[in-house]
Amino acid sequence: MTAAVGGPRAPRVQMRGVTKRFGAVQALRGVDLALAQGEIHGLLGENGAGKTTLMNVLSGLYRADGGSIAIDGRPVEVRAPADALRHGIGMVHQHVELISTFTALENILLGSEGSAWRLALARGRAGVEAIARRFGLPVALDVAVGGLAAGVQQKVEILKALHRGVDVLILDEPTTMLTPQEVDGLFATLRTLADGGVTVVFITHKIREILANCDRVTIMRAGAVVATVDRGSATEARLVELMIGARDVPFAGAPGAATAAATPPVLETRGLTVMGLGRIRLVDGCSLAVRAGELVGVAGVAGNGQRELAEAIVGLLPADGAVAVGGRDVAAAGIGDRIAAGLVYIPEDRIHDGILPGLSVAENFVLGLHPYAFGRRFDARIARGLAERAIAEYGIQARDADARAVELSGGNIQKLLVARAMALAGRARGTALVAMNPTRGLDVRATAFVRGRLSDFARGGGGVLLISEDLDELLQLCDRIVVMYRGALMAEVARPDFDSYRIGALMAGVAR
Repeated sequence: MTAAVGGPRAPRVQMRGVTKRFGAVQALRGVDLALAQGEIHGLLGENGAGKTTLMNVLSGLYRADGGSIAIDGRPVEVRAPADALRHGIGMVHQHVELISTFTALENILLGSEGSAWRLALARGRAGVEAIARRFGLPVALDVAVGGLAAGVQQKVEILKALHRGVDVLILDEPTTMLTPQEVDGLFATLRTLADGGVTVVFITHKIREILANCDRVTIMRAGAVVATVDRGSATEARLVELMIGARDVPFAGAPGAATAAATPPVLETRGLTVMGLGRIRLVDGCSLAVRAGELVGVAGVAGNGQRELAEAIVGLLPADGAVAVGGRDVAAAGIGDRIAAGLVYIPEDRIHDGILPGLSVAENFVLGLHPYAFGRRFDARIARGLAERAIAEYGIQARDADARAVELSGGNIQKLLVARAMALAGRARGTALVAMNPTRGLDVRATAFVRGRLSDFARGGGGVLLISEDLDELLQLCDRIVVMYRGALMAEVARPDFDSYRIGALMAGVAR
């Protein structure tokens, strides 16, 4: 049953009974949604709840199987993005869709210039500048967007939508790759847009951002709307309950490292350097240490060398400098020898780097584990038994150990990777764990589960290097945070001296 709490304003957009099916999956189940003019409307839900699917229907990327859409009380047909644009509806997706070598102005006008490109640029500049002044969106129009910060690129996307006449603006997880300062700037922009009459839809799973910035919030679960509530009557506990259908979700806290400073490093790098094409330093002389019982975070905006750092440590990328695990020099060792030394890894891309989709859950579970579990000869029966225990212990939703890994949801694949890493750590006497964005794209329950396991590993005497683009996650879990910018480590901050704004400034390269 939908519990709607709305203001006196008539809906700008009304969606009624919207359904959408993908094969055997019913993605939307008779969804009703009303959006008022001049509001910031949060759309909240776990991964797979239907949020983005619903907005893809409204923006014309998907065609609904059933239901209706009305704009200002008049029924409309939205069968393609061009239809949505004609009705003033536009969507800014999670990853910007700009041409990096084009200037901001060229990106904004691209697609609306007709046949006279140069003339369109000259004529269009004044209109773009007027929109930028009206809504407080200062952008260097003649700079190639590839050189702009993530927050500025997002402004370019918003300006492009506004220039096309959009007054219903949908943003899909827009804060994922932003620093705290950029997040503040984004929400200031969205408030200015709403005050100017634009309807803003903000898709997210971050409850605190909803509570701080949205006028109303609609919560979705399993393809249906659970409730729509005013911000004034919403609480964090209530929204969590509506999202997941339960009152209590355990979130792991920081493990605490009161004695870690007195212990030797279980993982250490000295002057680690990775060279890219054109002799660019992707990782620039990074030195760090992780001690037993400690969880150390690496913060940074995406693309500043975090992935290359992780892959150099675990042996996937060639690098100069020193890497030691449990005091043993492994800089010249291969991946298998690093595992044998006690180093385990949870990769960022669970589909391409974590599993072999066509193999079974059992076969994927023992990848890398087989030298320790089977000796010289692989035994499918033993593999199945190990996987079945992991399925039970980690709550992996799979029909059985013989199910193909591709059949699992993203959250369950991630649980499988965590289970494998922990099993490998146990068999190989692992002392150090490197985890790269281990909760990206996961729902509330799966996120809490993975974070809990990382904390348990540290509490059990291991050391964790957590590389994450979710600053809130690092602040919650870590004992220390090092900040990476353009391949180099800018600074280190230790609990209890965490300051999200200082860390954000470090992430942007403007403070030390």
